[in-house]
Amino acid sequence: MTPMAPTRQTVPVRPVHMPLRRTLVERRSDGSLILRPAAPPPAITQGSFADFLEDWAGVRGDAAAFCERDSNGAWRKLSWAELWQQVQAVAAALLDMGLGQTQPLMLLSGNSIEQAIVLLAAEYVGIPTAPVSPAYAMLSQDFARLKNVVEMVPPAAIFVQDSMRFERALAALKDTRAPVIAVHAVSTGQIAWAKLVGTELNAARRSAIAAARAAITPDAIARILFTSGSTGMPKGVPLSYRNFKAVASYFADNLAFLRDTEPVFLDWLPWHHGLGGVLNLGRSIQFGATHYIDDGRPLPGLIERTVRNLREVAPTIFTSVPSAWTVLANELERDDELAANLFSKVHFFGYGGASLPVEVRERIQRVAEKVAGERIAFLTGLACTETSGMGTYCGWPSETPGNIGTPVPGSEVKLLPLEGGDGRYEIRMRGANVFGGYIKNSELSAAAFDDEGFFRLGDAVRLADPDDPSKGMLFAGRVVEDFKLANGTWVRTGAVRLALLDSCAPLLADAVICGHDQAYLGALAWPNIAACQRLAPELEGLDPAALVTHPVVVEALSKRLKNTGDLGATLVVQRLLLMAEPPSMDANEIADKGYVNQAVTRARRAHLIDALYLAEPAAHVALAK
Repeated sequence: MTPMAPTRQTVPVRPVHMPLRRTLVERRSDGSLILRPAAPPPAITQGSFADFLEDWAGVRGDAAAFCERDSNGAWRKLSWAELWQQVQAVAAALLDMGLGQTQPLMLLSGNSIEQAIVLLAAEYVGIPTAPVSPAYAMLSQDFARLKNVVEMVPPAAIFVQDSMRFERALAALKDTRAPVIAVHAVSTGQIAWAKLVGTELNAARRSAIAAARAAITPDAIARILFTSGSTGMPKGVPLSYRNFKAVASYFADNLAFLRDTEPVFLDWLPWHHGLGGVLNLGRSIQFGATHYIDDGRPLPGLIERTVRNLREVAPTIFTSVPSAWTVLANELERDDELAANLFSKVHFFGYGGASLPVEVRERIQRVAEKVAGERIAFLTGLACTETSGMGTYCGWPSETPGNIGTPVPGSEVKLLPLEGGDGRYEIRMRGANVFGGYIKNSELSAAAFDDEGFFRLGDAVRLADPDDPSKGMLFAGRVVEDFKLANGTWVRTGAVRLALLDSCAPLLADAVICGHDQAYLGALAWPNIAACQRLAPELEGLDPAALVTHPVVVEALSKRLKNTGDLGATLVVQRLLLMAEPPSMDANEIADKGYVNQAVTRARRAHLIDALYLAEPAAHVALAK
């Protein structure tokens, strides 16, 4: 008799090697809960990530610290010894220019080896850095958000990778009179990057570096990040050296296994965000990794670069946003070389910024089972810019979608029951990782914290097991994005969105849930172009504008609009309208990490929502059947 293949439940999961923590629970009379780790975070001597540089230069001097593609597509590498030498030179040069704890450096361009050097150099000597989304300077027409951040944080100097690419933005900021540091296309009056890295480390400059370092206090600002809420105007989030040390201490506990490896990371996540610029960049520095800067993005025409890079680089851990995982699932299913390399050395996968659809995760796991003979854990947590990208984390393989784990050492959470009686809680955070308040906005800062000092994230969670909080929490959407139908039923936008994406898989890339004060739910959605084109031969190569109204696509979606899981009939999307226009970053519909702002998109595309709810909708509106 031929033995049966093992069921999916019997396929082993690759070990994660993270410590399991006990969680203490305080249950209050008002129904709220306080969760905190039983053990404190480990003590470390380093005050920031830059403090790890000298040791790694001595231990791994010849190994590559950073790698990125050059103009010819080859990997350009910088060793740990070179990184340490250049960080010291640039730190001295910045001090020579008059920068200091109250004279910050603003960065307009994206991830690069030079940006890593200047971020670490400034951090090493106590100069606050303010990395800004390149979209503010390159995709904007009026530069309103860029001017807003410059007014909020007047820079003492501005860094750009290529001054020609930022020519319009720099012209818009000419009144700041801040000197511009440029790596390429250096214009008259600008400071060449080569001059900074060539700065001689004489005795006077070494003394200046030592004095600047001695003046750094735990509450000194290390980094200023900008986060946009529903208003679209950036809020300045100052992260202190205390915050950075909290993250490094968390890493020392949670990722201790990396000390016994020579980690390799490939990462595109932007350094002007907490996840990419604090956690992922800091992790590479703390553990002496080789950090490959991924020039791809989870966007058509750019995701191909990530795929190319993953064929060549076998990461120790690989983290991305759900929209990227959706595209990578397609590629892994048809590219054995890519799958073999990605699964060869990875300890686990990570995701953040939004929930990962079950269908996407399972498609990737089926490839892992075939190629590697085991499943790879998908891990995530809950955090935000204001919590330094750290808060809760699920450090164990969980088959329950969206398990964000428990508070990590150094952090604690408060859970407050939400209206509706469905077991959801608003989650708030407190700890050394949490910022102290927004820049030049005392009113917003006061509203951000409750009377016990817990930061209001605006997110909702459920307990995975109400009787055992140590089994983690489940992400349950953004509280501010929920709304009510006309009959008073609460709509949990996050849950409905995930159910819709799963039921319509793989035809949708993302969706916005609609129906405030309506009798039933509708959705505006963006198509997964490749998947829709595969529905019929006549759709191959069809442009998005024609694809979103094609009868074959509309009919396929209509058939998928049905009762989804356990949501109940009143929470099933009844109508869906596909959109060809991608989400606008300039209008704050989407963040760099791929998270779609539901409220902003609904407001900006109100005319499409009106069309969705017409008594006689157009033929290209998909109707539940």
